[in-house]
Amino acid sequence: MKWTLRYGLAILMTFGVAGCSAHAETGTDEICKTVEHGVRLHVDGVYGGYPHSVLRDVVLESVSCPSGQAEMRAFDAIAVPPPHMRIAVMRPTGQGQQGSVSVMLFSQGHFVIGERMALSPFSRSQSPFSVKADINLATARLWDDLAARVAQGKPAIP
Repeated sequence: MKWTLRYGLAILMTFGVAGCSAHAETGTDEICKTVEHGVRLHVDGVYGGYPHSVLRDVVLESVSCPSGQAEMRAFDAIAVPPPHMRIAVMRPTGQGQQGSVSVMLFSQGHFVIGERMALSPFSRSQSPFSVKADINLATARLWDDLAARVAQGKPAIP
């Protein structure tokens, strides 16, 4: 009885914690709600030991949405059903570790376009909130590149 109580409770707690953290990292958020039906966002990554929820909040506050005429035309080509964006921020723990931000856009089950860049030196040494400019720049470049592709007469979804 002692064994069941002692180890059973430990096993139950392990599965409960694993289930909660898995849910937090696999959920999607709705962003860019002012354009068509919006974009579904999935946030991945780690930022120097900070909780995933902090990183998720930073990404939600930093994402750039399509805004110009060319970007809106390009977005219209992939807007239904709502596209899916995956943003991964990686900054290993430790002084001087270089990190990166990766943004990928998917539509209708296909990869559309992506951007990857190293974190700025400022972002590598500060809290997750210092990475806002890097995330905003990467997502703005993504929309700009998609607009340029469509303007050249290429298909929005390769």
